[in-house]
Amino acid sequence: MSLFVIYILALSGCSVKNYLFNYTKTDRPRYAQLATLKPPTEIKKTIKVVSYNIKFSKKITQAIKLLESEPNLKDADILLLQEMDEVGVKRIAKELKYNYVYYPAVLHQHNDKDFGNAILSKWKMSDDEKIILPHFKLNQKQRIAVGATVYVNDKKIRVFCVHLGVFVKPSDRKQRIDLVVKNIPEDIKYAIVGGDFNSFTKKDRAEINTAFKKYDFQESTANLGWTFALGRKTQLDHIYTKGFNTVAKGKVINLRPSDHLPVWTEVKF
Repeated sequence: MSLFVIYILALSGCSVKNYLFNYTKTDRPRYAQLATLKPPTEIKKTIKVVSYNIKFSKKITQAIKLLESEPNLKDADILLLQEMDEVGVKRIAKELKYNYVYYPAVLHQHNDKDFGNAILSKWKMSDDEKIILPHFKLNQKQRIAVGATVYVNDKKIRVFCVHLGVFVKPSDRKQRIDLVVKNIPEDIKYAIVGGDFNSFTKKDRAEINTAFKKYDFQESTANLGWTFALGRKTQLDHIYTKGFNTVAKGKVINLRPSDHLPVWTEVKF
């Protein structure tokens, strides 16, 4: 980096270290094992999807115990994880027997570890991608969506794991959802988008719901109540689906592994 660029960044209030935090390439860093495990043999009429923000990947041991002991979380077909690093993703995938794809968004200044989104699946995956969400500045941590196609028997499902920023205008949240959903090919009948939407206000949630309804998605985790309890309790974590009927949904109230609760849904083709 030239001295001139360093000088300009300094004038703009953007440190060189912060500038380098964001992984701005859409193809790297990337960690994936998409078809390592043999897929289940049973014909699936329903699938279970879990979304979980595991705070800074700090308490992976406790998170694994929760994911394998709670009946509503155990053996989920698809796991959507946020605030993950490579070590945490690989450990969960290995111990709970999942294929996975993981893209970090930033090298986080909080702990000097990677921070990003992962999709884990009992089924084969392909065509993974990282989408950098708009409306971030170089001195801010960027947010991303991670996508992959999951193959359940003869069904093809496009899946995205998202993590929206905190200080984002409701209208900008809608634009980010639009960007993600527009990346789903028109021939895809089944789709799932889940994660931590940081939807602290009713207006945030209304804008997100409006964006999804435009594309015929339903919120399969609607009206679960709070999923985050630092300060005031509110629902930040959601799973939206297209081409499915919601059979069941819920959350597991256990804050030992994270400041978020895992949310889950069972949906029928």
